[in-house]
Amino acid sequence: MSLVQAAEGARGRSLESIDDVLGLTGDHRARAFGALRQSLTPYDDLPTKVDADDPPETPVVHQASRVLAVDSELQQPFLDRLSEFYDAPAEQVTLADAKPNLDAWVTKHTAGLIPQSAVTPDGSTVAVLQDALLFAAAWAQEFTGEPTIPFDTPDGPKPVDGLAGTFSVRFAGGERWTAVRLPYDDALAADVILPRPGVDPLELTERELAEARFVLAQAEPEPVDVTMPAFDLTAKTDLLEALPDIDLSDLGGIVEDGFAAQWVQQAKLIVTAKGTVGAAVTEMAIATSAGSSVEVRTFTVDRPYVFRVLDTRTGWPLFLAAISDPSEES
Repeated sequence: MSLVQAAEGARGRSLESIDDVLGLTGDHRARAFGALRQSLTPYDDLPTKVDADDPPETPVVHQASRVLAVDSELQQPFLDRLSEFYDAPAEQVTLADAKPNLDAWVTKHTAGLIPQSAVTPDGSTVAVLQDALLFAAAWAQEFTGEPTIPFDTPDGPKPVDGLAGTFSVRFAGGERWTAVRLPYDDALAADVILPRPGVDPLELTERELAEARFVLAQAEPEPVDVTMPAFDLTAKTDLLEALPDIDLSDLGGIVEDGFAAQWVQQAKLIVTAKGTVGAAVTEMAIATSAGSSVEVRTFTVDRPYVFRVLDTRTGWPLFLAAISDPSEES
């Protein structure tokens, strides 16, 4: 969402670059992404902490965004659009107070799952866009077993903590994948997408992931024996390095001569027999050049796979992770 919000202040080639990636522009872009956020507002709550071993029976999906101006005045049209479409307030802070202010915001809006901001403000920092997502939900049906399972990691087979249970869930398969959809409620679910042997999860294309979502949505629930890893995943990604084709050099609609100096995403995702908790924070620092009787299927996840938490009504992936070694925390 930080990229969508940055688009409101992008100009020239930077705006074209962002629109090419998002596939929408102007008010169409703002309304579409604003509507995605609005679709999840019935789940909004902000607990002080969440526990994957005691997740809430009613799912929690908390979203928050803001722009923090650091010893600077930002362009008013940009601030107006953030407020109108993304419910993102603007706040002011001095450089001396910027880091603790950023840290406190991240901790609050992730219920402590992510303890601090990834942005390090300096004398050239004039603003920081912050966007946070917090998710916590119990499975509609809990896993009943927690076996140790063999898992084929890139470094060879390894025993990992596992989850097992028999559920009435949607099952689907494609040329290079099989998948199940594990619900939290009628709208929120986790897709566990297992590539066929010999296919790396990172090799699955955007089209194949979309195909999995579509086919699962059309499938009827059936009995499936599911065995998969439990995991506790921590990730931190420098998005400027990961997405070099996105031009963020002209954000003059935010502040004159503005550009993205830092763009970092942090994520925490924990899956247990009881449910799932996760948080993600994406931050962009803006600087200036100056500054039964039915057959039961078996679905065993024993090699690298894809785990996706989504709103099945819109297809919006809240979390998307390729799990190569579930025993590693990062």
